[in-house]
Amino acid sequence: MSNINRRTLISAVLGSALPAMAQPAKSDVLRIVVPFPAGSGMDVTGRLLAHTLETTSGRNVIIDNKPGAGAVIGSLDVSRSKPDGNTVLLNSAGHTTNAVLYKSLPFDSKSDFTPITRLATYYGWALLVGANSRFKTLQQFIDAAKASPGKLTIANSGLGNPTHIMASLFCRNAGVELVHVPYKGAPSNDLVSGVVDCTFLAPVSAQGWIQGKQMRALGLSGNVRSPIVPDAPTFAELGLDVPDIPAWSGIWGPKNMSEAAANSLHAMFAKLGQDPKYRQYIQDGGGVLEAMAPRDFKAYVDSEIDRFARILPPLGIQIS
Repeated sequence: MSNINRRTLISAVLGSALPAMAQPAKSDVLRIVVPFPAGSGMDVTGRLLAHTLETTSGRNVIIDNKPGAGAVIGSLDVSRSKPDGNTVLLNSAGHTTNAVLYKSLPFDSKSDFTPITRLATYYGWALLVGANSRFKTLQQFIDAAKASPGKLTIANSGLGNPTHIMASLFCRNAGVELVHVPYKGAPSNDLVSGVVDCTFLAPVSAQGWIQGKQMRALGLSGNVRSPIVPDAPTFAELGLDVPDIPAWSGIWGPKNMSEAAANSLHAMFAKLGQDPKYRQYIQDGGGVLEAMAPRDFKAYVDSEIDRFARILPPLGIQIS
């Protein structure tokens, strides 16, 4: 899908989803809580998802943005909702990292929710430098960082953000000391201009910069190369054992939801893959469509929280 078509699709979805916000709540309306602001990536995904669900299921769907506190506010809203199948949470892998990063949460990330399905997974974070950087390979970068500890900089998109976690894991496992520079958003412009030496970004976020010859990917987290940056080797290929923080999106309901209600919602969301525009949207973003069953999704979420409980505390990242 071309960028023009992609923008046209998103604009159409935004336009069609906004009027639904004004509809009164009723039993046949599904409220999808998005714990991020309107216009954010997850919000755009949610509105396309809502628009598609109305077509594939015939059910009325509204998007309810409840941003704040790193998705905690929206998640809390769902955790306190009735388990009647009318309210769900659309969230990211942050649901599993927040369970470990926050000193305290007003809910239990495992027991206060009913996992419904994992919708899509986006594999790999790209370690990027500006096109004018002196570093052409990952090994060159690591050698320079080891030769001058604390001199090179790595930007991230905020404390506890996946880019911050990936940067910390990379430093620890590659044996390098870098200066972490937090930004409120993506540090793309400063990376290109050379203000910072490197950063981690999702390949799709860097796609335009890479194609425009303004950024270069030195490596990719995980074990699978990205079709967006096919020339970038994975850390595993380069002999680096760096735990991955996979990006994905999922659906949760409140706790105590009946198995029948959870299965009904799962069947509803599983139909998303039948829509060609939705499939194309996910694929253009570098994602892999999924429809993980509730039981499997619960096992996955619980195992990820347990995994992060092992690998994150040594990094010293904690959010009050």
